[in-house]
Amino acid sequence: MNYGIKEIKMNERRKKLLETLKGFNKNQNNEILSFGNEAEDKEVIPTGVATFDKFIGGGTKRGTFTVVYGGQSVGKSTLVLQAISNAQKNGLICCYIDLEHTFDKNRAIDLGIDLKELVLAEKCENAEQALEIIRTLCKQKVVDLVVVDSIQAMSPKNEQENKGKERELASKEIAELARTLSKFFRVVAPDVFNAQASVIMIGQVRIAGIGSFYTHADMTGGEALKHWASTRCFIRRGQRSDAPVTKYKEYFIDPDGKVRFSTKKEEIGFDSVIKLEKTKSSQSQSEGSEIHLPFVFEKGFVDIVEDIENIPIKIDPMMNDEQTKQIEDYLKEKEIIPLSNENQELVEKTTQEPKKEKIEDLKEPCEEPKKKRGRPKKLN
Repeated sequence: MNYGIKEIKMNERRKKLLETLKGFNKNQNNEILSFGNEAEDKEVIPTGVATFDKFIGGGTKRGTFTVVYGGQSVGKSTLVLQAISNAQKNGLICCYIDLEHTFDKNRAIDLGIDLKELVLAEKCENAEQALEIIRTLCKQKVVDLVVVDSIQAMSPKNEQENKGKERELASKEIAELARTLSKFFRVVAPDVFNAQASVIMIGQVRIAGIGSFYTHADMTGGEALKHWASTRCFIRRGQRSDAPVTKYKEYFIDPDGKVRFSTKKEEIGFDSVIKLEKTKSSQSQSEGSEIHLPFVFEKGFVDIVEDIENIPIKIDPMMNDEQTKQIEDYLKEKEIIPLSNENQELVEKTTQEPKKEKIEDLKEPCEEPKKKRGRPKKLN
């Protein structure tokens, strides 16, 4: 009997709860309160680099902030440009806020970005103006991906002026950027979430703990930046021995005057190490995990460096004109590589090598082959 009374009371309480939620949402003119099973799954915007996307949980989360930081020339800007390129291929609207004034149109085109569809902001006078761009675009829900390059290039108004007068460079403004960012996240985070936009912020490292026994690379901008970031990645260069390389055959003249070649390797990028310092995705790797990702200078981040089937041909630059001509004639005779008609110089491109050619075969054609030793076989 007691269980029946409790069940009736629970049903009445449930009914009152539903009426309360409905009334509150009606007064606020928005569906603010709901149940957990009605929550939408967080969508992601892939960067186009499959290995990196899988590492962070599929891509950068919509409605949140992603922070990518590291030292100089580790691929931070290239990574976000690749993310913009991939987003545009999926029909998304992107905005690039260039506070360092380093945006390169040709580099962006090489990475596949459609400049006609990219919203570019490169004339921001202060941090507040840059952050207001994010607020406006997200409030109007007209953007899907916003990139800020970079956090450390932001200069708050209080750094530049005081009561309308320009500050001297010698004046000290403690934690102005941290306070500005803290207010920004509190005010703009709801707009970013409602717009379901993904905001990627690039950061630079500084050495923390100077003067102590323990030093480490950290990021400026205050603790609010670390708190509000849904995903935070640290990028650094790996060992040189792990850098991606390409092979080529370099022909030369040996001391005996014979044409020879040696297979050499040339670095075409560097090994990038990415550490996942923070994540709020259940699909990503655990915090503290690291991956090695090849960075190729021409293409940016790639999942794998493919081996070239036909190795390119080059001539040793230390050879003089006479030796170079001898090598060119040899290559032309062997039909290893075609020569241009205009300047008769070697065309450095991928070609097919002769079948079954070895270093021992690179002798003069007039030389007779060596006879095999041993007794001749008896004929039956």
